[in-house]
Amino acid sequence: MDKGLKKCPFCGSDDIHIIDRIDCSDGLHTYYHVKCKECGVSTDEFANQYASIVAWNRRV
Repeated sequence: MDKGLKKCPFCGSDDIHIIDRIDCSDGLHTYYHVKCKECGVSTDEFANQYASIVAWNRRV
C-alpha cells in the first residue's frame, strides 16, 4: 500500500496500487486509477494521482 491508500473495501487487501496509463491517441495524456491487486476492483480513471486516491479512499 502506498500514498495513504486505504485497504480494499471489498476484500480487505492492502495490496493497493496507483496505476498510470498513457493514452497516445489523445496527445500523450496520462490517466491514473487505483486498483486492488488481490480482487481487481478499481476506480475510474482520473487526470491526476490525487483525484484517484481521493476517489479510492471515499469508497464505502
